[in-house]
Amino acid sequence: MKKKFEFNGKLNRGGRTYNITAVVNVELTENNVFTASADLKWYQKWFGMAGQCLEELNKIIDDPTYKTIYRMWKSYHLNDMHPGTEKQEEALTNGGYTAWASNYTECCNYLESIGLLEDNGYKFGTGWLKREIPEEDLQIIKGLLQ
Repeated sequence: MKKKFEFNGKLNRGGRTYNITAVVNVELTENNVFTASADLKWYQKWFGMAGQCLEELNKIIDDPTYKTIYRMWKSYHLNDMHPGTEKQEEALTNGGYTAWASNYTECCNYLESIGLLEDNGYKFGTGWLKREIPEEDLQIIKGLLQ
């Protein structure tokens, strides 16, 4: 299931305010993998913001549907591409590690130092783990895409 949404907002750049339109692409695959991305348009031209810019757009779009998409994106975007178990990722976040791919060795060293490099037989970063979307949020996503 795929759907495009359009949202309007105001963008401040260089002391000027511009009316913009954001086109947000939302998809839920048959396997319940969620993705969302956006493109920003102003003055009938595509602007230099695209892809994973929902965080930035959240500052300029005040729309309940957008806020729902944004919440789902923050929670579940690419929910089939987790480099660690929930326990490993939580430990890294609590330890102040956020850029796991660019600090892979450092992250592994940290996890090893706290006994979590391997969790239930899974070594951090050796594959992609999927996290299922809770049923309540899955229904919200499906409702958006109808």
